[in-house]
Amino acid sequence: MALYYLLLSYLVGSIPFAYVFTKLSSGSDIRRIASQNVGTTNVMLNVGWLPGLLTMIGDVGKGVAVGLLADLCPIRWVRALMPAVAIVGHNWPIWLKFKGGGGLATFIGGSLATRNFSGTIIAVLIWGLSFLLIKDHDRSALVACIAAPLAFLLLGVSSPSLVFYGTSSVAIGARRIQSILEKRFSHRRQRQVPV
Repeated sequence: MALYYLLLSYLVGSIPFAYVFTKLSSGSDIRRIASQNVGTTNVMLNVGWLPGLLTMIGDVGKGVAVGLLADLCPIRWVRALMPAVAIVGHNWPIWLKFKGGGGLATFIGGSLATRNFSGTIIAVLIWGLSFLLIKDHDRSALVACIAAPLAFLLLGVSSPSLVFYGTSSVAIGARRIQSILEKRFSHRRQRQVPV
């Protein structure tokens, strides 16, 4: 039963709204546009505000849907993991050969569905402050992924919420590390191409 709930969470998280709305609005593949990130920010900045808004609603909605679905699961630790597994699905969707987005919108949706509104606000504030200080999307997210669970631990957040925030941070942080490495290797290859 646990595997069923986790697999369902992953599949819901894997729905690639950024890809779908970009295809419908422009016929383009979001994986070949600008940052190549299959997420809200890339669509909003490079495709248009309407497909970007629809992508954001869809990506947040995935987190909310899985969070609400978790209420039906009788196993406590699985309930805590389900929204985080949806983020894994968003970041590495099976439908797009495991090339997805960054996970922030789906995280916000999952966090809201856990009804820990203060935790959601704290996580987003830490992320925003990190970006203001570092000025780099991937590295600021990585700092926030380390700082947020520590902050929740110090604030005495309940164990299920801590499981969600901790595993979500690992999923988002791993995707950011992957993005940083991909950019580094891409720049290295470009320098090696003969003129």
